[in-house]
Amino acid sequence: MLTALAVLGGIALVVALFMQRGRDGIDLSLGGLTRVYLYLASLAGVIVFTIGLAGVLSYVLAAAFGLDVVYGGPRPQIQPAQPFPVCAPGTPCPPFTPPPIQPFPDDRVRQQGDDLVRGLTFLVFGGLFFGAHWWARRALAVTSERATPLYRAYLILGTVIFGIATIALLPMGIYQALSFAIVPATQFTFRSGAGDALSGGLAALPIWLTFLWLVQRTLRTTSTTQPAVA
Repeated sequence: MLTALAVLGGIALVVALFMQRGRDGIDLSLGGLTRVYLYLASLAGVIVFTIGLAGVLSYVLAAAFGLDVVYGGPRPQIQPAQPFPVCAPGTPCPPFTPPPIQPFPDDRVRQQGDDLVRGLTFLVFGGLFFGAHWWARRALAVTSERATPLYRAYLILGTVIFGIATIALLPMGIYQALSFAIVPATQFTFRSGAGDALSGGLAALPIWLTFLWLVQRTLRTTSTTQPAVA
């Protein structure tokens, strides 16, 4: 879901940020295009970081509350057919002892390990990617970054993307977790876990609050520096 929102948001950001010269038209200079790229790449780094955080949270939630809550109930294990001896008519059959049933490994344990490895990989890569482009933005800034239309559009877009992700994923994840804990399960019914929705919503929540706080800080700074109208 974050990927789809990022694609739509990236298109909107390109359209909005290219118009930074207002009536002068679209800024297609090398500096303008570079700044647009840096903000798009910064947002992509935050999204990758959030995906990694969701993977780590899935691992932690499964370790704290059990595999069933995050990944759903155990998968049904289909045992192979057991051979039976065929005896000639009128011949007593020897007692048949079926071979012991070998338990299959729980694939949810492997999925939990995959979430941890994927989460740490995306977490580190997203953090480094964002940090490198944040440093490049600061190095190329000729004025206060908070006063530029690029920065404001970047903040608004990040707030919208992670706000939608939070409101879409977090309530669904909480509902699935509460349903798993409160509603009794019926026999022979597989119950899906709350891992993807719950961990994704919990990962998007602090990122959304951070963007929202940055927007409010920028608005307060703008209102205090703007001259009064006579």
